[in-house]
Amino acid sequence: MKEIKNVTVLGAGGMGAQIGALAAEAGFNVKLRDIEDKFLENGRKVIEANYDRRISRGRLSEEAKKDYMSRMTFLVDIKEAVKDADIVIEAVPEIMDLKKSVLKEVSALCPDDCVFATNTSSLSIAEMSEAGKRPEMVVGTHYFNPPYRMTLLEIVHGANTSDEAIKIAEKVAIAMGRAVVHVKDVPGFVANRIFCNMSNEADWALAQGEAKSPFEVDSAIKYKLGLPMGMLELQDALGGGSVDTQFHVMEYFGETMGKSYGPAPVLTKLFKEGNYGKKTGKGYYDWADGKTNEIPMNAGVDFDPIRVLATAVNEAAKLIEMDATTREGIDTAVLLGLNYPRGVLRMADSTGLDKILDELNRLYNKYNKEDRYKASSVIIKLVKQGKLGRKTGEGFYSYGPGEYEFVKLDTNKETKVAWLTLNRPNRANAFNADFMTEINKALSELEKDTGVQCIVITGAGANFCGGADVSAFATGQMNDAFNFSEAPHEVFTRIETYPKPVIAAINGAAMGGGLELALACDIRIMNTRAQLRLPEITLGLLPGAGATQRLGRLIGWARAKEMILLADPVMAEKALDWGIVNFIAEPDKFNALVDEIAAKLANGAPLAQKLAKGLLHYGAQADQRTALYLEAAISGDIALTEDLNEGLTSMSYRRSPRFTGK
Repeated sequence: MKEIKNVTVLGAGGMGAQIGALAAEAGFNVKLRDIEDKFLENGRKVIEANYDRRISRGRLSEEAKKDYMSRMTFLVDIKEAVKDADIVIEAVPEIMDLKKSVLKEVSALCPDDCVFATNTSSLSIAEMSEAGKRPEMVVGTHYFNPPYRMTLLEIVHGANTSDEAIKIAEKVAIAMGRAVVHVKDVPGFVANRIFCNMSNEADWALAQGEAKSPFEVDSAIKYKLGLPMGMLELQDALGGGSVDTQFHVMEYFGETMGKSYGPAPVLTKLFKEGNYGKKTGKGYYDWADGKTNEIPMNAGVDFDPIRVLATAVNEAAKLIEMDATTREGIDTAVLLGLNYPRGVLRMADSTGLDKILDELNRLYNKYNKEDRYKASSVIIKLVKQGKLGRKTGEGFYSYGPGEYEFVKLDTNKETKVAWLTLNRPNRANAFNADFMTEINKALSELEKDTGVQCIVITGAGANFCGGADVSAFATGQMNDAFNFSEAPHEVFTRIETYPKPVIAAINGAAMGGGLELALACDIRIMNTRAQLRLPEITLGLLPGAGATQRLGRLIGWARAKEMILLADPVMAEKALDWGIVNFIAEPDKFNALVDEIAAKLANGAPLAQKLAKGLLHYGAQADQRTALYLEAAISGDIALTEDLNEGLTSMSYRRSPRFTGK
């Protein structure tokens, strides 16, 4: 593969300007081209405003801004813009004829080995490529808006696209910090195919009377599935209202995927009436007179969102069936491109693929055997094989030993320390029922591992743990809420009585259940930039994973009441002063301190540590005299251990003990 030095971006609008800036930050020489100087100047202002915002937040230096800006040239002359380009990233409006015209002109002026990457969310790469001199050098690159925040990039393989063009596009994308998903040139690619069909299905549920109102279907989607917004609410709000855009996309899907995929009835009616959402004052909701249309959590109690989820899963499975992309690509696309709380195939595995198939069959049989409800052969095969998801240990994914969605394990046999990382950074590492199950599973695996003597629990990204996913409350069933609270009780009590020392390395915010997890650990080490908070009262909830009991026993009931009732954040110095944490450290010294404390614990006497933890926990539940009797009894037991013999012998000979846990 040739060395890539020069990147040309065509179109200096909001999208093109940000793409150009990302390329400059990646170290490329960048030319930003547009048809008039005024558009170039607007693009420059967009870039500089983004840099100035980052500087004001301490995330960029003036020197870095100067360096990045020096890598960018702004020009109108297209011949000059592309004459030495290694890759051209085209970011002109989403109009096929316009993109074809640009490609035809550019391919006559750029080097023969230049890659032409078109930024499109839906247009056919194969059709577009025919307009250029070298169709094999044309590749789709679907950036998500705004690129500064949305790291997903779909690289679309047209029928004519060469492997070389794909590799170059990927190399540039990775250098620009993109999370790449590869997909064949199918309608909607990955993210939009799933999102737009899911939105259309929410409309069908309303039109067919299975949901009584937009509020009902959106509430269930938002609170039960945990999506950021309801699908209909989002159509009204996106870009000020995107009903018209959604209609045109579904028209395109109807033409390319089959009539069954065309615009749903309510969508069609809204489009014909010119009701496009907020920008027109009406869409699925009435936005006149400043209405906010807040979606209540309990509005969706009677609607099961499996109706919408099942069809989304079916489209995802059809992408696998067509060999258009992979399961990982699909879930990455919905996580990073749609901001979903989980991958859609992971949701399916948690729901149960038998339930997904049953729902598809119900819809297929009830609604005239519509093609969009016909179950993918991928789902049918998995169900026939008994691979139903998490409950059977395998579905779209496998859930065997060492296989996790939310947890990452790193074991160092030399130090005898294992790091259990809460790995859901896109949701501040907030836990749900499956997350709790995985933490418990990881603890079981580490308990059996004789090469591990200390566990460190920390969080991926900027947070330790943002608390609990409260979707259990959206069902309106008291039993669901009770069971959701009991799961962390069992896991956190296990941590308290775990036979090996457990450290909470609080690298970032520990909120609600995240703090309650830390309270169950033996040692708490806090980054000085982190904060602790119990915000439940402000939401009409109570701390439900142990803080009402553990916190008061740790720091006294007066301070515990203050934290719970006022719900104010507690910073590191105060947390240390109050005794909530054992140690604090500046960010640049935090990991070193954690390693130091973990090493001390990992080299301790395993049996003595296990018995001491049990005595401290169970003794605290009893009156003092009973606890002292337990202490005496355990002291008698420990007198018979090889570890005690080794400890006393090593002290006599002034050497470090070599404990074996026997």
